[in-house]
Amino acid sequence: MTKQQYLDALKQAMQGLPPETVAKTLAYYEQRFIDGLVAGRSEAEVYKELDEPRKIAMTLRANAHLGAFQQQKTPFNLARVLVSFIGLAIFNLFMVIPALVYASLLGAIYISAFGFYIGGVALTASGLSGQNELALEGPLRHIMEFTNSHFDSREEEEDAQGWRVSINSMGVQVNKDDAESPPADDEGLSRSGKLLNRAEAVAAGDVHITTDFDSGARTTQSLIGLGLILGGIGLCLISIVLTRYTVIGLKRYAAMNVSLLRGR
Repeated sequence: MTKQQYLDALKQAMQGLPPETVAKTLAYYEQRFIDGLVAGRSEAEVYKELDEPRKIAMTLRANAHLGAFQQQKTPFNLARVLVSFIGLAIFNLFMVIPALVYASLLGAIYISAFGFYIGGVALTASGLSGQNELALEGPLRHIMEFTNSHFDSREEEEDAQGWRVSINSMGVQVNKDDAESPPADDEGLSRSGKLLNRAEAVAAGDVHITTDFDSGARTTQSLIGLGLILGGIGLCLISIVLTRYTVIGLKRYAAMNVSLLRGR
């Protein structure tokens, strides 16, 4: 969209607003285009940085109705303010859906980076040490105690214990270990004691990663594991950069909305 097309659309959207508000807004956004052209950017690039004309008009209209209500607090002015802000909220709601999709993709990148890194560590450790099994132990009891987590039933508790990840010629397989003996009865203990006992049981049920490669493939296995580690680190760095620019974009978007609400 060119400068003139944008200004025409903005003028059309601002019909019904006070003439001084229309003139001031058109002059402001025309100056934005002029500043962008002086900086060496095209009109299309400047347009991408600006908000939609309809949203600008809706925000200015809501601001005008709010000012009228502050000067004369009548039910009619209150209704106009509510309708204006509801319309503005609905317009912003359409921005939430793409944001949720983007956040989901960013979260998937973080999860993939973690999976690549853990898988790479397992393959590299197995290849260098000659061992076919790696047990991952974590301070799960501390995490559960800190988050006040608990299981709703004994079946859920047992299901969370003893998982095995096998890496072989058939690919990656995730299986449940055979159920061990049931935990001791914890009747009579306090809620904190029961929580610690169950957390200890989960911590004892480590995640075991096993590999099935012959000795001749150990070097290849180690190289693949190293590649997965580097890939996980790379994905993590990409995620951090994307997160940084996402935060910057959110700050600019919030500042733009605040500026519009203030009538600047």
